[in-house]
Amino acid sequence: MSAPTLLQIVPTLAGGGLARATLEAAQAVIAAGGSAIVASPGGSMVPDLLRLRASHIEIPQTNHAMWGRLTLPGRLAAGLREAKVDLVQARSPATGWVARALARRLGVKWIATLHRPFLASDFTGRFVEGRQSRADAVIAVSQHVAHDALQRFPTLQDRLEIITPGINFDRFDPALVRADRLIRLAGELRVPDGSHLILCPARFGEDNGQKLLVEAIGRLGREDVFCLLLGSTGVPTPFEKELERSIEAAQLNGRVQIGPYVDDMPAAYMLADVVVSTGGARQGFSRSLVEAQAMGRPVVAEDGGGAAETLRPDGVTGWISPAGDAAALAEALQAALSLSGERRAELARAAQEHARSTYSLAQTNQQVLALYHRLAGR
Repeated sequence: MSAPTLLQIVPTLAGGGLARATLEAAQAVIAAGGSAIVASPGGSMVPDLLRLRASHIEIPQTNHAMWGRLTLPGRLAAGLREAKVDLVQARSPATGWVARALARRLGVKWIATLHRPFLASDFTGRFVEGRQSRADAVIAVSQHVAHDALQRFPTLQDRLEIITPGINFDRFDPALVRADRLIRLAGELRVPDGSHLILCPARFGEDNGQKLLVEAIGRLGREDVFCLLLGSTGVPTPFEKELERSIEAAQLNGRVQIGPYVDDMPAAYMLADVVVSTGGARQGFSRSLVEAQAMGRPVVAEDGGGAAETLRPDGVTGWISPAGDAAALAEALQAALSLSGERRAELARAAQEHARSTYSLAQTNQQVLALYHRLAGR
């Protein structure tokens, strides 16, 4: 079977799990002999995409789904006639609107990838999210996302597949991280010497449980703990400013710090004593927890979402804390920080084995390509 020409429409290539999944799908299609095109407003990962020999089409940055549906499909279709696109994939509700209209113009099928559960509370948001259920196939990134989608749209049963993101273990391997990388990154992030580092990588567009984590750090009451909230893009969002005020109000300046988006995440995980994912039911998946386990690090997740699915609880590879409970989250963090050297080594082995056996990128690519072949009729 020949691999298809895949067009992915994504809201950003400015880093993060969604952008990483976009590049991995493009790489899988190209490696199989097909072609990959990505339409996005751009971002820091565009050069990485081009190095894969994929193509990039820059589209305007907009969160207005209806405006995008009215203006973008015609413009994209005109420029893609010669590319002979076989399949269109959307990775967000707003881009789903564009993908559906574009697929109709090109006479091809389209896929909606659900990276998180349906979260909209207003009529317009729910309407836009619901359009994803009209796709020819729908990918859910976790059991939690799949369950949420089927509760809302039972007719998806025959078109829904669960394909969890895979991890590139050639990159996330503790044996490959040299000491100079750790020293350099610790200096760049201003990690205090001798502190126990709690790492929470997340974006700051909205509260995904970071304020709860700040409260939990306060409840820990430990002067030797430093919590680093990674993911700032340099221009503070309204929520990031709100989070700064929460840190100040809790008198945790110097113990909790907002840090930038980091390219060298393998080194960041190696610096950490424990890696946390907050957000509970809002979380569709947590790539950071899988990557951290691949690096042999203890992890903590709030219960109720896709992040909690990624670990083995009760201290096997990490701990699951009841959602919204700062005191319980502090207890879970304390359990991870209190591990003896022997117990930490045992957990590291279990975490690496779990990540490698469950989240292989090769296996994910195999599932994705099988779906592409089936929909494209190749």
